[in-house]
Amino acid sequence: MSAAAQAARRAQGGAPQGEGASAKVSAFLCRAMRAEDVPACAAVEAAVPDGWNAAALAEELAQPAARLFVAEAAGAQTPNGASPRPIAALAVFQLVCEEASLYTISTAPALRRQGAARALLQYAFAQLAAEGAQTVFLEVRAQNGAARALYASLGFVQTGMRRGFYTNPRDDAVLLQKSLSGMLFAKA
Repeated sequence: MSAAAQAARRAQGGAPQGEGASAKVSAFLCRAMRAEDVPACAAVEAAVPDGWNAAALAEELAQPAARLFVAEAAGAQTPNGASPRPIAALAVFQLVCEEASLYTISTAPALRRQGAARALLQYAFAQLAAEGAQTVFLEVRAQNGAARALYASLGFVQTGMRRGFYTNPRDDAVLLQKSLSGMLFAKA
């Protein structure tokens, strides 16, 4: 196995790369979103301002440039064990050429501040880099200090501001970007 492939496996908790791959990172199992995840993801989104509904998630999932990912709570099981693990977080990206845009990332209220968003973003960055993404762009509410701190810890830098961008509640959008070009990830 090449050094780059070994680095990618270590970054993803030892899991293989690829569309069908999933990776256990901390207490979360990260993978690509599937159609059957849409209702659970819509429930997570319902807890955030301007969250995506099931129809919007399903429509996005069908787009060729869309890259949607979920983090499942790895230690949790339903009482009968028949149902999938609960969705802890979801992220929606668009990948066009070498640029990825993060449209939304949301964490289930009961699982916030446990590392789900960090684990999911690290997994998503590895997947996007494996597809050739060089840069990730996003915007975040100026008043969302927790999210801004997370993004800064992951290497994002501020590139601009959109005054009055958000309306529910009213807030400015801080524009951020992160380079993926120096990351060592194996091609899927």
